[in-house]
Amino acid sequence: MVQEVRSRRRGRELEEAIYQAVWDELREHGFTRLTMDGVARRAGTSKPVLYRRWANRVEMLAAAATHFLPDSETVPDAGSLRANTIAVLKVMRERMRTTGRTTMLGLLTEIAANPEANAPVIETFIGFMRKIMTEVALARAVDRGEIEEEQITTRLRTLPLELARMEFIVTGDLPDVSIEEIVDTVFLPALEARRR
Repeated sequence: MVQEVRSRRRGRELEEAIYQAVWDELREHGFTRLTMDGVARRAGTSKPVLYRRWANRVEMLAAAATHFLPDSETVPDAGSLRANTIAVLKVMRERMRTTGRTTMLGLLTEIAANPEANAPVIETFIGFMRKIMTEVALARAVDRGEIEEEQITTRLRTLPLELARMEFIVTGDLPDVSIEEIVDTVFLPALEARRR
């Protein structure tokens, strides 16, 4: 239900209302009908307030998606590189399920139509997930002596994430068995090959 009360909010309270409005609008209307106007109405604010923060709905949706993802500090240490990588991919899976395959495909279509304008959005989102992967799985593994920093390339930091995202986009799901295969048959062997 769209918020009717127009109380004047600022700062963190306004941001939280906007992010929640983005998800509520997305769930109710889907990506194709997600608009700045609808989000502004639901959040009890104005379109100019949204446009001061984001240039378009793609930027706004990416900001909401990263806002609702957990910080790396909130992901408990599962005790090993394998277990922590699986934990990161399960967090990612839950966010993708919440966002929805249709929304992800819509985002990709919109980004492909305007790559220059939307490239920073992709980098922000990928950068956020890369940070979680680095801090939750890789840095903890380095600290434990499971791997050495020199084994980790830029590509390896995102490899499990990219494979997981691609499977979800193509199939609409990412079952546990797929997550384990990504980790056990691709990611860990690639890291081990770098050790040699």
